[in-house]
Amino acid sequence: MNATGSSRVKQNQWIPATGWEAESLSISRRYGVAPVTAMFLANKFEEPSEITEFLEAGGGTCPPASRLPNVASAARAIAQAIKEDKTILVHGDYDVDGLMGAAVLMGGLGSLGGRTVAHIPSRFDGGYGLSETSLEAIVKSGAGLVVTTDCGTNAKEIVEQIRALGVGVVITDHHIPSENSRPPAIIVNPHIERDHPDRTMCGAYVAMQTVRQTAESMGRPLPLDPFLRLVAIATVADVVPMSPDNRSICKRGFEALARTPNVALAMMLKRAKINGDLRSHHIAYHIAPRFNAAGRMKDGRLVLDLLLERHPGRASVLMGRLESLNRKRKALQAAAMEEASVIACDQESSRVVFVSSDTWHRGVIGPVAARLAENYRKSAFVVAIEGEEGVGSARASGADNVIRLLEGAASNLIRFGGHQGAAGFTVSTDSVPELGRALQNAEPQKDCGSEERTYFPLSPESLPDVWDVWGILDPFGPGNEEPFIGVEGLHARGCRVVADRHVIWEAGLPNGDPLNVIAWDGVRKGLGPSSLTPSVQVIAKPAPEFRPGKLPFCLAVEDIL
Repeated sequence: MNATGSSRVKQNQWIPATGWEAESLSISRRYGVAPVTAMFLANKFEEPSEITEFLEAGGGTCPPASRLPNVASAARAIAQAIKEDKTILVHGDYDVDGLMGAAVLMGGLGSLGGRTVAHIPSRFDGGYGLSETSLEAIVKSGAGLVVTTDCGTNAKEIVEQIRALGVGVVITDHHIPSENSRPPAIIVNPHIERDHPDRTMCGAYVAMQTVRQTAESMGRPLPLDPFLRLVAIATVADVVPMSPDNRSICKRGFEALARTPNVALAMMLKRAKINGDLRSHHIAYHIAPRFNAAGRMKDGRLVLDLLLERHPGRASVLMGRLESLNRKRKALQAAAMEEASVIACDQESSRVVFVSSDTWHRGVIGPVAARLAENYRKSAFVVAIEGEEGVGSARASGADNVIRLLEGAASNLIRFGGHQGAAGFTVSTDSVPELGRALQNAEPQKDCGSEERTYFPLSPESLPDVWDVWGILDPFGPGNEEPFIGVEGLHARGCRVVADRHVIWEAGLPNGDPLNVIAWDGVRKGLGPSSLTPSVQVIAKPAPEFRPGKLPFCLAVEDIL
């Protein structure tokens, strides 16, 4: 790999945002927002109604649960099972969305009087979704009804076997249905109806709406705060589109999470050193990876047990186990990322990044794919080869659609599933090279947008206000991408290199406030102590600052021009 690394963005790909100047002043006056906020809003929206909807997110109600397909039938089946005192097996998944959804169903159905047990499949035994291990758990529990979350839409064969046992099945899910694979069950999934208004929901959100509808059908009041917290975490973690409804649920969920009485969640916030306003950055980079660590390294059930635990002492023990798994996950992920980056450096002209190895732990390929997609600005596909099969994970870049890409290479796959932004797949080891060629040579997606990257020029004097601006723009996600800012005139007072990888400058603002400017993996990008001078343009995003100081944020560097 060369000194700067191929992930370094060429300077001529960055352009300043334009076209917002004429509207910015009127937006600032009309909505009572700061000029810096008005600049972002003017560039993002054309219609005043869109700005109003954006700024009012979090103040509205959840969309009616009743509009989800088949949710009324699901509610009747669940209510009947509760009335007949049947055991209800809640079937989740080992990722954050599936775990939060399982906690929603366990807590919600339990509060309605349901006798519930949970089954969380293992990534290493049975794998994603309903499987033979699920069948064993159902038989062992004596369940009369199975309610899934974040899985089941395409599990036709297993559901047929469950039904043959005389057990009812309610599927709550958000994954895209495949042809001829719909199981004989009550399926609550917005994607089974074309262009349904709730198609951006994550799995935990669909589960919450199902619980809401069940409570309504039983005439039972149901406080939403305990569920909003979990759904907000799942919405950010699962990288679903940040639609107005999802933006609203996150705003409300973050507020509920910041004041949570839940022992595990409060402990998680403390472990992650989160103080003050909660943002999507905290979820994406500090909370979700911790929750994901259990399923990636060992058994996701640990997270569900932690979320449902009410005793502080027992919760502390479970949290300790989770932190230990998270440290292991970090080490394995760093090693895989280093090797994957070397391979990806030779793929500058390919349609996607495609990397594989027989030394990578399958539990870390998802975050490695996400980092590669971010660094190389191309959808990334990462395969961990184990014997005769490879387990793969895909993450989309921008508006790209990884499911569409996998569909185009389906002849090389054993199975695949997911949604536009993230997917999983299995491939025979012999087919890995051909799969890589098929994906790398795929036709470019017409709606992926320009290769040019936009930044918003800001003066150093306006930087102290940027964290409040980010609070208005947050939560970020597909459809509401976090913007970049460009700042000139920063003076470096000192610099240090951490772990031979990260470059941290201590800069000063015109008002005297200290500001940390951090280039993660900066050494690999060719950056060093002399890279930050007042004459350069620093392209960055504000990120939470966990070190004590006057400012609650630092600048995370994307490039220096």
